[in-house]
Formats: sequence, structure tokens, C-alpha cells
Amino acid sequence: VTLPAVKEKFEKAWGRPMPDKIGLKIPEMFEAAHEGKVKAMYILGENPVLTDPNSHHIRGGLEALEFLVVQELFLTETAEYADVILPAASFAECDGTFSNTERRVQRVRKAIEPIPGRANWQTICEMVSRMGYPMNYASPREIWDEMASL
Repeated sequence: VTLPAVKEKFEKAWGRPMPDKIGLKIPEMFEAAHEGKVKAMYILGENPVLTDPNSHHIRGGLEALEFLVVQELFLTETAEYADVILPAASFAECDGTFSNTERRVQRVRKAIEPIPGRANWQTICEMVSRMGYPMNYASPREIWDEMASL
């Protein structure tokens, strides 16, 4: 967040300071992993080893990480590098929204209950809470409402 007024709004809502520095884009993350500047990643529902045009570069970045978590439906090429693999729910098991590569928000409604026993948002909330930032959402609607308010 680069606009001071917007940054202040997020800081007030979340009760935490926001960094002044803009985060890395995906290609920059893998470059930083090669350089030892990014030491861990959490990859959810993506297989960059297969989808990135330079899979050799991606593999090298994954190998350079100290810790990798992959949350996925299948043991993908990327998941093979993971220190921890978490079960993911498919789109048919999700209720909420997705943002596509054009940054358009798409509403989805679950057709069945998540086979892993929990939705992806619940896994993320629990992990982040255990890292010291409580995320006490009861539903995807609460997450949506917070996003819409900001």
C-alpha cells in the first residue's frame, strides 16, 4: 500500500503497522529465493514448476528455500519440494470468492463439503493465528465484509 491515507486505514483496521516497502511479485520471489533473501514460501493451489515458463529457475528457487509449505489437491511437481504438504479443498468445496489474473472477483458456492474436513480459508486462519495474529472469522462472508470495508 503506497498511499498514506490507505495505509493508515489498513493499520487502523488491523491494529498493526504496514510496511512502507512494496512486496515482491512472484518472479521476484523466486529470484530472492535464489539469492537467499526469501527463506520460506507457502504455495496454495499453484504449481509454478509446471506453469512457469522457466521451470529450471523455479526448481532452483524451491531448492534454495529453507522451508516450503504447499497446500494442494494432488502431489504436484511443486509439492514434491515441500517440507509440509497440507490438504486443499477444490473449487467445488469452496464458498466465497476467487480473484482471477485480471484481478476480477468471482463468487463461488460450494457443491459439497470439503473432503479434507476444512476449507482453505480455515487452514490459513488457523496457521496465521498460531503465528500470533488471531484471525477469528466464522465464515467467508466475514472475510468478504472486511475486504469490502477496506
